[in-house]
Amino acid sequence: MFLPKMKWPVVASLFWLALFLALTPASAQEEPARVTTAALADLLYHPLYTAPATTLSLNESRVGPRTPGFILRLPVRVGDRIEQGNTLAELDCTTNGTLLKQADAARASAHAQLMLAQRQIKRSQTLRKERNISEEVLNQRQADLETAQAELNQAVAALERAQYDSDQCRITAPFTGIVLERLAAEGEWISPGEPVVRLLDSERLEVSAQIPLHQVDTLVAADTPVLTAGDVRYPLHLRHLLAVVDSRGRNREARLEFIQAQALPGSSGRLQWRSTRPHLPADLLVRRQQLGVMLEENGSARFHPLPDALEGHPAVIDLPGHSRIILQGRHSLSDGDPVQLSDPTPVSR
Repeated sequence: MFLPKMKWPVVASLFWLALFLALTPASAQEEPARVTTAALADLLYHPLYTAPATTLSLNESRVGPRTPGFILRLPVRVGDRIEQGNTLAELDCTTNGTLLKQADAARASAHAQLMLAQRQIKRSQTLRKERNISEEVLNQRQADLETAQAELNQAVAALERAQYDSDQCRITAPFTGIVLERLAAEGEWISPGEPVVRLLDSERLEVSAQIPLHQVDTLVAADTPVLTAGDVRYPLHLRHLLAVVDSRGRNREARLEFIQAQALPGSSGRLQWRSTRPHLPADLLVRRQQLGVMLEENGSARFHPLPDALEGHPAVIDLPGHSRIILQGRHSLSDGDPVQLSDPTPVSR
């Protein structure tokens, strides 16, 4: 091979340069990356979580009679607020009234028969002591008394049934609510079980919300979740988390109860709750095979993995508050790279 002739001073300089590079550590050859840091305690915050929520009524009933009849009066209108026990409709129950009178008369007759049987048994017992009647006659009077008592019991039961049927001529609200729909009109014949009014319970309400699986624990630990509907905030209490996971959205349904004031039934809003554990903002996380943060320790970068962190979500971190988190320059660093601190950048909290 032909090599160009070189002067001796040049050859010596190249020799010493190669020897210096060979003996110098690689870390000494690298230029430290300029970074800014902040204390972990200055970066932590309690994230606010939200989920869509709807106010549901526990009862929406189609109220109807338990006895047939013509509707004489239907005083309620759509939108009326009805207290429990108030009249929704009245039926023409002339037949029921007649049957009630018959049952009452039958009860009175059975009671009279019982009184007679009781007097006869007393008289018979006296005569038997005087041996003026036989044992067989006394037994017959005892049987008559027991028969009269049974007939009276049957008459009382028939009277109670007739009274019940008569009371059903007045259809009342089973709970306090709002009339959503009139399903019949005055003058119509109504059969048992046929609905007259659709009534919505306006007092027993719950809030339903779909909670992502990774946020369920934060809701369980939250102090007081709130429902925001418009400009109003309603404090809530978590009643139950359904033990079912929605296969499509990977959510669990939460049911919450109002603590004080209640939203209107059917109103929608946002369920809000704040985590009780401090988190690191999601934009400070970096990925090095897994998610974590870059720390500055004694002039070097150190990668601290966070196995439970999720992409794009704040992360819980278990480091001391004085740990220095690398802010600017963190994306281009690897574990062990030398770093040099620049002027600190104010941290917005």
